[in-house]
Amino acid sequence: MRFGFNSDAKRGMRSEHGGITVEFAIIFPVLMLLVFGVIDFGHAWYMRHLMSDASREGARYGTRYKTGNANSRILPRNLSPTVTDYLLHTWGLQNLLPADANPNVALGGAGATETNASILAGEDFSVTITAQKNWFVLGKIIPGFADTTTLSVTTTMTCE
Repeated sequence: MRFGFNSDAKRGMRSEHGGITVEFAIIFPVLMLLVFGVIDFGHAWYMRHLMSDASREGARYGTRYKTGNANSRILPRNLSPTVTDYLLHTWGLQNLLPADANPNVALGGAGATETNASILAGEDFSVTITAQKNWFVLGKIIPGFADTTTLSVTTTMTCE
């Protein structure tokens, strides 16, 4: 049996119907991993940026020169509201981060522990914020990638 150059039998063997579907099925998981990876890492970057802003704001709040009723300087550890309350509630860090982030604010440096207001000027005061980042997709799909990551940001400023 002989077939011509344009016969139906030869065209059937060379048919590419459905090729695009197969190629899309191969590329689709990689494309979705890329899209959700961008979303996950973008959210982590957003959280870190918020935490950085909050730590700078807290350090600035703690280092400003404030006086009490008797014109005496208020130490950073005696501020009302405290630096931690100011960041979590007044500034709104707890509402801006996801509910499962559990942000924690820690104060450090000589300015945080100083008890003598007359030598406080020039001391370092640092604010460290840590929070948990729960990965939406990456931690569940990629083996060895943790479901949560701890993000931490520290800002140090000099007391006025």
